Amino acid sequence: MQQPTLLLVQEEESTRNVLAQLLVQEGFLVLTAASGHDALGVFRASLTPIDVLVVNVPLPDLGGADLCAHLRRLHPDRPVIVCTGEAEPEEKAKLSQLGVKRFFGKPVGLEDLLATVRQALRSL
Repeated sequence: MQQPTLLLVQEEESTRNVLAQLLVQEGFLVLTAASGHDALGVFRASLTPIDVLVVNVPLPDLGGADLCAHLRRLHPDRPVIVCTGEAEPEEKAKLSQLGVKRFFGKPVGLEDLLATVRQALRSL
């Protein structure tokens, strides 16, 4: 299997950099974005197919459900993992309706995240 590609969407630069480095060390190609709009641009421009999306919610410019809706229109079969500490039940319900099956609370444990990403990759 080729090197799996993840799109990591996290507005906080230090957290984004640490998570990206750790995921790279685990053998993933990691693309990053700091906002929902950045994520859409990276997703559209990527020459490498993105296998899994790891999205932090909330984001400064797009709600998690809005971003996932856009991503679903672009590529409906890609698994989305949402990291959230404060999402309202309504937003989680919207995300679930959009096919998001995997949620993490904050702070995110790396081992749990890796296990979930690997599980998502097996579902492709």
